[in-house]
Amino acid sequence: MSDDRAQTVLDFVVGMSVFLVAVGFTFAFVPSLLEPYAVGEGATVIVAERGAARLAESSLAATGSTATLSHACTLAFFDGGDSPDTLGEGDCAWTANADDLHAELGVDDLRGLNLTVTQRGTVASLNATGDNVSMRAGPAPPSGTSVSAASRIVTLDDPEDPRGPEPYRLTLRVW
Repeated sequence: MSDDRAQTVLDFVVGMSVFLVAVGFTFAFVPSLLEPYAVGEGATVIVAERGAARLAESSLAATGSTATLSHACTLAFFDGGDSPDTLGEGDCAWTANADDLHAELGVDDLRGLNLTVTQRGTVASLNATGDNVSMRAGPAPPSGTSVSAASRIVTLDDPEDPRGPEPYRLTLRVW
């Protein structure tokens, strides 16, 4: 036997370890590099955030306030009627009511939209001359579908409410 022989078993183990770590790294990180080109999940988050901000800060907002919804504008929006601006009752910024949520938010009809205003975990409603108008628009999100949601904490400018402004949660879901 010759004394020139190297430690082939140890060299093999070190070489295979480095190779397996490199292959594992490749399989772990390459799919995440290609993901933005494969699915449009990020777009639904942007649509949800932008839509919730538009509704809470301009479309339904009371004059001179953000995160405080105008009672007249919100009631007319969810009731499916005309804008109070046309009736001379308010200063509303929405152009389409809850029946056409896609047009109000500028979202194509291929996306699903659901707008819900809740208080203490239940869907809130507004009183309109004896009738309660539920503050919900759009179909419920289908099960098994990836849904992005954006929420805003808002108050309602209701001069007839003796308790004063109460917090509500405006939630827009997009799929």
